[in-house]
Amino acid sequence: MKLLKYFLLTLILLNMTSFSLTVLGSGGGSLFSALLFGCIILFYFLNPKPKIQIIFVVLGLTYFFISGINYTGPIRDFFIDVIKYFIFIIGAVSLAKETNQKEIGWFMFIGAMSVLINAVVFSSAYGRYGGFYINPNRAGVACLIAFSLTFYLKNKYYKLFLQLLIVIAGIMTLSRTFIVVLLAINIIAIIANKKNSISLVAGSVAIVLVLTVSSLFNLNTVRFSAFQSIFDSQEVETKTITRGSRNETWALYTDIILNNAVTGIGYNALHGNRSNVDIKSGVHNTFLMAIGESGIIPFLLFIILYLALFFRSLRHLKTNPEYTCIATILISFLLVSHNYFDNYLILFISIWLYDKVKSKTKFEISEIPVNL
Repeated sequence: MKLLKYFLLTLILLNMTSFSLTVLGSGGGSLFSALLFGCIILFYFLNPKPKIQIIFVVLGLTYFFISGINYTGPIRDFFIDVIKYFIFIIGAVSLAKETNQKEIGWFMFIGAMSVLINAVVFSSAYGRYGGFYINPNRAGVACLIAFSLTFYLKNKYYKLFLQLLIVIAGIMTLSRTFIVVLLAINIIAIIANKKNSISLVAGSVAIVLVLTVSSLFNLNTVRFSAFQSIFDSQEVETKTITRGSRNETWALYTDIILNNAVTGIGYNALHGNRSNVDIKSGVHNTFLMAIGESGIIPFLLFIILYLALFFRSLRHLKTNPEYTCIATILISFLLVSHNYFDNYLILFISIWLYDKVKSKTKFEISEIPVNL
C-alpha cells in the first residue's frame, strides 16, 4: 500500500502528468494521466472511506453546472474535465488523510531541487526555470510549499540548509510572486515563533550567493536585472518589475465580468483560448475566472473556502505555522492563476490542508451566552 501511496504522491506533487506530456509527448501524457486516475480509484477502494469534503463537491457542481450551460466547445472535452475533477477530489481525500507533513515536505523538496537542476544542468535561452513543473510560476509555488514545510523541523542547521537550497531554487524561477510570498510566510513564521527569524538567514545567504555567482546561471536578463536592482542599485527597475503585471491582465476582463456576473459566459471562456472572447491571454485569477465563467455563486464559494482555510489555520499558528503559510501560498496562487480545476497539485494541497485544519469541535447549546 505504501508503494501505491508514494507512486501517487510522485504523480501529483511532482507534476508527472504535465511533465510527461512535455517530455514524452501526448502518448506519455495520456499514459501518466490514466495511471493517476486509475491509482486514485484503486487507493480509494483499498483504504477506509473518509467523509467526502462537501465544500469541494459543491464548488465543482456549481461551477461546472452553471458554466456548462453557456459552454459552446466540444462536449466530450467538457465531460472528461468534469469526471476527472470529481474522481480526484473524492479519491484524493483518502490519500490526503494518509499523508503527513514530512512526506509532503520531502516530495516538495525534490520538486524544488528539480528546478535547481533544470537551471544548472539544463539551462535554456528563456532563462526562467520550472523543473518538473514546467511553468516557472507553478515551480515557485512548489518551492514556497517546500519552504513552509521546513518549519516543523527541529534541527536548526538541517532546516537552514534545506531552506537555503529551496530559496536558491525559487530564485531560479524569477517569479515575482515567489519573492513577495516568501517574505510573507517568513513574517507569519516569526509571529508564530520568534526563533523562526533564523530562517531569514537562509533567504539572505541564498540571495547573496545568487547575486555573487549569477554568471554561472543562464538567467533571463531582463527579469534578473530587475531582481538585482532591488539589492544593488540606487534606483529599482520598477517598470520591469510591474510590466505585464496581473492587475493589467485582470483589467482587460472587467467589462466581460461585470456584464455577466450572475451566470458568467461559459466554461473555459476566460482561459484565453475561446473564440467568443477576443482577449487571447487568460484572466490569471481563479476568483475572477469563477465569476467570469460561472457567476457569483462559485465565486463566493471560492472566497468562503479559502478564507476558511486561512482563518482555521490561524488556530494552529503556534503549533503548526506551516498551515497558515500554506493557506497564504494557496490564496496568493489563486490570485495570479486561472488554472484550478485541473491543477492537481493545488487541489491536493487544498484537500490536505482542509483535512488538517478543519474544526473538530461542535457548537454546544451551553456555549450560547445567556445575556445576549
